[in-house]
Amino acid sequence: MKVKITRPTYDDYWYSKHIGEEFNVKEYNTYDYQIIDINSDHYHDYILKNDCEIIKNKQEIVKEEIVNNNKNNLYYNTNLQMYHIKLHDYKTKIVCNKCYKNGQVDDKCFECGGKGIHNKTKQKWEISKKLISIDKIDRDEDGELRYWEDKSCFFYEMDKYLHYSYQDAKNECKRRNKELISKGD
Repeated sequence: MKVKITRPTYDDYWYSKHIGEEFNVKEYNTYDYQIIDINSDHYHDYILKNDCEIIKNKQEIVKEEIVNNNKNNLYYNTNLQMYHIKLHDYKTKIVCNKCYKNGQVDDKCFECGGKGIHNKTKQKWEISKKLISIDKIDRDEDGELRYWEDKSCFFYEMDKYLHYSYQDAKNECKRRNKELISKGD
């Protein structure tokens, strides 16, 4: 994640002369962050959590770098929590076409069994109740972005099954459900 130094607890801390500067850090323990910028002069130095504020969390940083199309970056142990959308089946009752065309319910109708209605399985896009934990993000040989749930299961970015925010996932479900309706599901 990225933090901004707001104050030093003590004047002799190394970052007392770096107020307002931002650093990429990882959580080290309950009280400290550790700097992980390899190019920084302060690589592996520590910052008290009380002396800084979080500018961007890990998820926002990875999303920003991916959006900027940095093709050289591979991300391991990301532990991103993403919203997963799926095509779900649901049952609904519909009027029997054969009986409707005849104008009356036929007791011997093989489609509805003489009831005038029957069940039909339809599909709609919904957000999965469980967030997907992404361990690794990389690109395949064609340069397509892949999100790895574990060592054997991944999702392609172009399929748009995973989303960083709930609102993005909800909007994608809405868009895909409109497509299903227009196709006549």
